[in-house]
Amino acid sequence: MRGLFILLWAAAILILTCTADFIDLIASGEVRFEWVSHPNFSELLLPLPLELSRDFLLQKCGHAFAFFILTLLLQAKFHLKAFSLILAISFALLTEILQLYFTRDGRIFDMGFDLIGILFASGTRSLLTVHQSRQTEL
Repeated sequence: MRGLFILLWAAAILILTCTADFIDLIASGEVRFEWVSHPNFSELLLPLPLELSRDFLLQKCGHAFAFFILTLLLQAKFHLKAFSLILAISFALLTEILQLYFTRDGRIFDMGFDLIGILFASGTRSLLTVHQSRQTEL
């Protein structure tokens, strides 16, 4: 059952990151994909925009949240912490590369926001594990 939740959450992340127009998706629920057969991979290296709008920051919080949940789900399924981290980071990299094929902006800095969610989930899981082991000792 945990595997099913992981697949559903990963599918949701893919839909959110690869739909042609994220704003249309949020505003009207329209999911539309447009394929680019020869993406420009140098776009991965573009920096953060100079002006950070509220919508931009909210979207980046969404990156962190999506990968926070994904990592928690992976850690619940696979008890090896390193394996869960490798899977989550690999999926983050995959989503950024895939966005270039779907008329979206894949950026390495977005992986940083994904990584914040991944590391926060990992830290949360570690703290809960330590807390539970202390409770068991008492």
